[in-house]
Amino acid sequence: MQGLLAWFDANARPLPWRTQTVSPWESLLAEIILQQTRIETGIPYWERIRTAYPTPAALAADTEENLLLLWQGCGYYARARNLYKLAQELDGKPLPKTYDALLKLPGIGPYTAAAVASISHNQPVACVDGNIRRVISRFRAKHMTDSQIQADASALLNTNRPGDWNQALMDLGSQICTPRNPKCNQCPIENNCMASKSEDATEWPMRRSTKQKQIQAAALVIGGDQGIRLEAREGRTLGGLWGVPYAEGKAAVRQLLSGREVKEIGRLRHDFSHKKLHVTVYSANAAATDELRQPESVPLSTLDRKILELFKVHQSEES
Repeated sequence: MQGLLAWFDANARPLPWRTQTVSPWESLLAEIILQQTRIETGIPYWERIRTAYPTPAALAADTEENLLLLWQGCGYYARARNLYKLAQELDGKPLPKTYDALLKLPGIGPYTAAAVASISHNQPVACVDGNIRRVISRFRAKHMTDSQIQADASALLNTNRPGDWNQALMDLGSQICTPRNPKCNQCPIENNCMASKSEDATEWPMRRSTKQKQIQAAALVIGGDQGIRLEAREGRTLGGLWGVPYAEGKAAVRQLLSGREVKEIGRLRHDFSHKKLHVTVYSANAAATDELRQPESVPLSTLDRKILELFKVHQSEES
């Protein structure tokens, strides 16, 4: 892969954690946010979270709910909950420097541990994300297992500049060796790339199919201008957030709507990576026993913000 670092030096994306000196903690925040969030979406979250919590100790001294308020809209909230656990586990100590020690912390997997260790501490460890997996698979023109990709990434690693090397492969995958229509004629490693000599470079890597379940669900907005009934969410996907009463499946929906005079106000769709929700939204007047809150006072998921936006539109049309 001769020429890769020279290409990176000339073409590296000017990301804010590259164009300024940042701490290992700030580098970790960037890696965690970008695990499942696009860069253009993630940068504002990185800025606000690192400003609010410049050290792990600053986060540990605050509440998980306040972190989730800052995280609203970024999705995959388990990342935020694990980040809070990580800060508490450090108990005022700085982030460890080595791959093995980082890997023991909550929410840090092999990719994140390798990225932080190599970029922040020049540790000679290769990281593999989706971009790197695609570049290496095409470079070899082979369908490879995760362990084979990791072994190849380690063998190819430039140990003098491991952090830059890892980032160079990521940038190559995101800018040149894209999933569709790769720009092979602009690639610095084209001469040694086996896929570029084939009829169709996009044959590699083997596509991983993810089938979404179709879920029928219902949401019930109780209250109005005086406040909304909101409940603490549970579960891996939205745990730690708040939302309106919600149910999936016919039996659960019947139970959700029983005992109140409800009105259907609209429908919406919402995608998670593993399921596609078809949500019917209902409204009902608040009872004396309902505890009402202002939605701005608690962290809400994107799904619940969409539900409440639909409710606001309905209210404006009714008035």
